[in-house]
Amino acid sequence: MRVHSSFCVLLSLPFLFASPVLAQSSTNPYDAVDPLIGTAGGGNTFPGATLPFGMVQWSPDTNTDAWYKYDEKQLYGFSLTHISGAGCPLYGDFAVFPTLDALTTSPGIKFTPMAFDRRDEEAHPGYYAVTLNNGVRVQLTVAERAGIAMFTFPQGSNMRMLINAGSSANSIPSPNERPRDLEAFGNHIEIKPDGSFSGWTSAGRFCGSDSHYKLYVVGKFSMPFKSIALWQDDAILTNAKTAEGKHTGAWVGFDGSDSARSDVELKIGISFVSEAGARANLEKEIPGLDFEHVHQQARDKWSALLNRVAVEGGEDDQRKIFYTGVYHSFLSPTLFSDEDGQYTGFDNKVHSVAGTKQKAQYANFSDWDIYRNTVQWQALFEPDRESDMMQSLVNDAEQSGWLPRWPAANDVTYVMGGDSPAALLSSSYAFGAQNFDTEKALEQMVKAGTQPGDGPHHNSERPFLAEYLKAGYTPVEKDHIAASRTLEYASDDFAIAQFAKAIGSDDAYQQFLKRSENWKTLVDPETHWIRPRNADGSWIAGFDPERSTPKRYQGAGEGSDQMGFEEGNTYQYSFMIPFDYPALFAAMGGEQVVEPRLDHFFAGLRCWGKPCFNIENEPDFVTPYAYVFLGKPWKTQEVVTRIGKETFKPTTDGIPGNDDLGATSGVYVWNALGFYPAVPGVGGVVVGTPMFDRATLQLAGGRTVVVTRDGEGIYVQQVMLNGVPYPNSWLPISKIHPGTNQLRFKMGTQPNTQRGAAPEDRPPAFR
Repeated sequence: MRVHSSFCVLLSLPFLFASPVLAQSSTNPYDAVDPLIGTAGGGNTFPGATLPFGMVQWSPDTNTDAWYKYDEKQLYGFSLTHISGAGCPLYGDFAVFPTLDALTTSPGIKFTPMAFDRRDEEAHPGYYAVTLNNGVRVQLTVAERAGIAMFTFPQGSNMRMLINAGSSANSIPSPNERPRDLEAFGNHIEIKPDGSFSGWTSAGRFCGSDSHYKLYVVGKFSMPFKSIALWQDDAILTNAKTAEGKHTGAWVGFDGSDSARSDVELKIGISFVSEAGARANLEKEIPGLDFEHVHQQARDKWSALLNRVAVEGGEDDQRKIFYTGVYHSFLSPTLFSDEDGQYTGFDNKVHSVAGTKQKAQYANFSDWDIYRNTVQWQALFEPDRESDMMQSLVNDAEQSGWLPRWPAANDVTYVMGGDSPAALLSSSYAFGAQNFDTEKALEQMVKAGTQPGDGPHHNSERPFLAEYLKAGYTPVEKDHIAASRTLEYASDDFAIAQFAKAIGSDDAYQQFLKRSENWKTLVDPETHWIRPRNADGSWIAGFDPERSTPKRYQGAGEGSDQMGFEEGNTYQYSFMIPFDYPALFAAMGGEQVVEPRLDHFFAGLRCWGKPCFNIENEPDFVTPYAYVFLGKPWKTQEVVTRIGKETFKPTTDGIPGNDDLGATSGVYVWNALGFYPAVPGVGGVVVGTPMFDRATLQLAGGRTVVVTRDGEGIYVQQVMLNGVPYPNSWLPISKIHPGTNQLRFKMGTQPNTQRGAAPEDRPPAFR
């Protein structure tokens, strides 16, 4: 998903031919992770406390969009829920905030933020701490559905807290929003003198969609309240114990007469089902008030997962970027069911996974992004959990009638083109997550690909499906992202075909494999590029691949999208079909035409609206590996090395563009290991070039993969698999067996132009 910018970075190549300086050392994975990476420059990650795929993400917010922007200097609170790296705001529910001040005006109208000292900021997996300018030290840590905070006030100061039930993102209308757009927004809070509170918030509208959710919260402080005041929109309620409105909350004070006591602890549980569910989650996961115990448990859980990916060698910065990328890859999707298995479904009814093979329900699938490389990674390491995630999508479809496209909580947002849930299901299965209802999954995939119809909010899983079925493409005069949508549909059809084949449905396999050739309907015989077409079959006028014209929007500038393409242009989308690269290369005029096109394309690595590669957007992620399919893997080795060196950094702005729930981080992680899951729905990886001297991956099923590199340079001279020469540039997952698997790369400072050049050594044909 796009972070708005329009620039192109041109890179030179001399450094590629120098030998990298490698430190012969390893790093503790937990200590190497820096959750602050990606919190500036459009990465949109959050630095707060969460567990792998946890329901709670307790994190600071520097604005009312529930985002943490490193270049912003004030905090609006510490809210309980977030998503990592998305291009639009969401969640940010029930923020709490320590204060020394009395309540004089309602924060429901204007919330006054507090400056903070970055020198005292600390972030680790499962833990966050900072000191505010009022002297209060804040520490946060979490369980899966609950969290605990420690607020240390200055000795002798007033100890007060704000509980903002109306902090949710998108709850403040923009100038172009209508009042009815926010009708579903509201919140409620109830305060009890014993130091406890409860409430709910209803919010949503991710990326301007009609999506909504309702979250319930239960909290308990370590001491009773001495004073209480509530607010309800613009009014302060001094004698009330409950408040309900668009923006409500509570101001509470504690007895600070004991000068030796300055710590206030708060534990909070959440649920998307009920207040009782939030309370049960809290009592089960954090029964006491032991901050350090919860913190240690969080550290142990993260360490156990991160330690399954151990790298040695490389530079300190490379290991820091790598391990932070691994961390980001294990944040989403997130738990949605309670401890007892209950969850609110897409039909707004309460369901339960209790008594089924599914252990938990999950939500928040950035499908258009994470089908490229994220679900494959998760399936290799956590296939049982990934299977539950895929079953969650099937459950959503059973409840709503359709597989949800970019679901948030228990609603569908329809963000981005394509039918990407199909690619998620197929790729997860191909990489080992197979314990879900595959027959129902295929039934829903086939329905979405063959039956035009509306789902929730009168939108479609596959818009313009009737036109696509009739002509093989969607017409640009009706659909302004027609070309990119057609390519996505073709890719989705291929993924469905592979899934159908894997579970033994030959009819569906043949039907959708044939449909996956629909990309060919948009190959322009004049320019040999993917070009949008009109309903009558004519080609869009004014088409110029080098200038990315015509533009989607009249009067748009140089860096804007080309008509017919979503967040891109024909250069950036034409290579997005790796499942059919040999046919694509032939349609473009042959390999002798494609190679210089790719060389020209990779002159830049961060481009919007120009004919060059864009690491900031998902359709380009696979394109460096197109050289492998050409029989020129050494050029892939050059490009992925440049991407790692020039577009990722160990800094707050170190992720190029939105991280999109781990998808952009996934590019670095996979490339650094020396392979990439290039083809959706197919269980295999294209061989690249490893960054580290040694990487040990402890996969599920008792499988260990040890990747080693011998020699200097970035160019692969030879690959050995378990001691046997492996000349092919495609490695099926089926070759990774239980026990230890050795993948050894012999490296050099000059390209080996023979390795991977022969047709039999290239990735196979997939049709």
